[in-house]
Amino acid sequence: MNLLVKKNHQTTNQTAARRAVIPRYDVEESADAFTITAYLPGVDRAALETHVDGEQLTVFGRRTWTPPSDWTSVYRESAQTDYRLVLELDHRVNREAVRAELNQGVLTLTLPKAETAKPRRIEIKG
Repeated sequence: MNLLVKKNHQTTNQTAARRAVIPRYDVEESADAFTITAYLPGVDRAALETHVDGEQLTVFGRRTWTPPSDWTSVYRESAQTDYRLVLELDHRVNREAVRAELNQGVLTLTLPKAETAKPRRIEIKG
């Protein structure tokens, strides 16, 4: 599997005003697909962008939660930053069939493998 973080990605106009960090993420591989789970606390669906461009998968999430005005912050587990993850895709990924689902700040991306990349059984004759 060849899903790698691009280390020298450029800051875009979207992220120029606020710092963007690489979110924590996990990658799993099965016979049919790769699954990426990215942890994006404070990001809702309207503030999330995911797209595939050639060999790159990009995830950008903007935190939208703000505490009520009558709250006083005592401790914060995560900084008020945006998230940006850029991965190089494996050549076996079917880029047309990528699916994404966001549930309570956890983004699950399913990247199906192309049919030609899936293992197949070869019948033996004779």
